[in-house]
Amino acid sequence: MVSRRSVLSSCLLVAIAVAMVQGAGAVNPLWTVPAAPGDQLSMVVVSADGSTVVAGGDQLIVVAGDGTKRWSGWSSSLLEISRDGRYIATSQAQTVRLFSGSGTQLWTQSVDTPVTDLSMSPDGAYIVASGSNVVRTFYNSGVGFGSNTTPAVNHIKISPTKDQIIISTAIDLRRVNLSIVPEWYDTNSTQDLVDISSDGLFFVTATFNRIRLYYGSGALAWDRTIPGGNTLALAISRDGSTIVTGRDDRTVRVMDKAGSLLWTATTGDWVTSVAVSDDGSLVLAGSRDKSLTVYNRAGTLLGTFTANAPIVSHSVAVSGDGSVIAVVDTGAVYGFARSQFTQPVSTVTTTIPLTTASPVPTLSASFQPVTSTVPVSSPTVTPKAALPIFVPVFSLAFITFLSLKRR
Repeated sequence: MVSRRSVLSSCLLVAIAVAMVQGAGAVNPLWTVPAAPGDQLSMVVVSADGSTVVAGGDQLIVVAGDGTKRWSGWSSSLLEISRDGRYIATSQAQTVRLFSGSGTQLWTQSVDTPVTDLSMSPDGAYIVASGSNVVRTFYNSGVGFGSNTTPAVNHIKISPTKDQIIISTAIDLRRVNLSIVPEWYDTNSTQDLVDISSDGLFFVTATFNRIRLYYGSGALAWDRTIPGGNTLALAISRDGSTIVTGRDDRTVRVMDKAGSLLWTATTGDWVTSVAVSDDGSLVLAGSRDKSLTVYNRAGTLLGTFTANAPIVSHSVAVSGDGSVIAVVDTGAVYGFARSQFTQPVSTVTTTIPLTTASPVPTLSASFQPVTSTVPVSSPTVTPKAALPIFVPVFSLAFITFLSLKRR
């Protein structure tokens, strides 16, 4: 006959086990591919369909979506992948390289100065690279297309529609064509991080605690200041609906296209890397505290993973359809499926007041501003998730304890 003490012990052990697994929301990788001994990884990209994951750093590691290692070699300081995974662009020192997805080096070109940023059109047709004071574009064949000198470049982004390149420099923000001929300037404020919607109708910039959304023409749609910290990472969903920022105040901030703050989540340290699925339904954040946190668009925390080392810039990625999630630390690349992040585990979202810069900076006279404005709504509070499962489990265990104790 089973004793009351044995029953009680079993109940408590089950409660503790369930609480540890369910309450913490920890998710284990479906697969892990380690770096070669002595090498370190520092970035990752994923193709739109999740069929190809590429980690970069002291070596390139190319992995199928199911974790099968395809090839490795070379090294990279910057990394881009075409949406279909057929092309992989990398840079190291002054050199830009283009590889096929199968590992064939297609060409190598020099920018003459150390490459500071790299961007590739989604179809792989054009590659643009910046040095300290030069920007160059290349055809997919490796033939040079355009080149021009610029002030010191912070970041570059080629429009998915392949009609323009947005460049943030030490003194301005500029829009140039693929031949690197300037078409528009905003000299009112230094800009830094840049991203563009898939249709090229909007692009977003982030500098310190200021976020700006521009129309593709260059007209300023809105300008927001978010108190509390500086932006370290920026991503916009392909449909333009969701803007994600990671900040040095340990927060993830998500805004909509109108500039309204949807939600804020707090992590354990600086948020150095963010990513978002094409439709904005999945938001990823990587932090210096080694954590990957995954949310839905409403701000509900869906799960977490703790790596073995801090997660740095460009070290989390998600496929366009959200099916494959990847993260790197210095020692390995880890892969997950979206199906692992389906159950809400807690709600950590809050809202922080946004301030509108006043007055809105004057736009460059080189174009006619769009007369319509994007409506701005007040920040909204997201619904809270269901009560974490460990609460009722512990309650059940406690009731069982009292019942057995009275017998």
